[in-house]
Amino acid sequence: MKRTQIRQQINKVKKDRQLRVQFLKFIALGVMNTAVSLIVIYVLMKIGLNYRLSNFIGYIAGLINSFIFNKVWVFKTKKNLIKEGLTFIIVFALCYGVQYLMLLLMVERYDINKYVSQFLSMGIYTFLNFILNRIFTFKNRNE
Repeated sequence: MKRTQIRQQINKVKKDRQLRVQFLKFIALGVMNTAVSLIVIYVLMKIGLNYRLSNFIGYIAGLINSFIFNKVWVFKTKKNLIKEGLTFIIVFALCYGVQYLMLLLMVERYDINKYVSQFLSMGIYTFLNFILNRIFTFKNRNE
């Protein structure tokens, strides 16, 4: 991935109204994914499943929900489901890794409050995830 591609996408987001709407849908979907994950986690824990397994299954449910709604509602693509799915997982892992490293740096190296660091690193994750999914996973050939 080239830095110029990322800069181009950032500038596009700033200038393009349709792209801003797409980004707002992405944010709204993130709220929905969080709700889905938490509901699954809490229901599984309530029925007696271990909290770690409940957490894992909840995050998988959120990830599946995220992929489906990003595909049909946010980015509206009709490409190969398997290729997009695999790319989506790779982008998720990369963005999560960046988010986690930023979190560690803020808390461990710069002694920033861990709650503030969670919020800031989540913002980094969200924006990077949007840009990379737009460039790689749900690339619209008509743009």
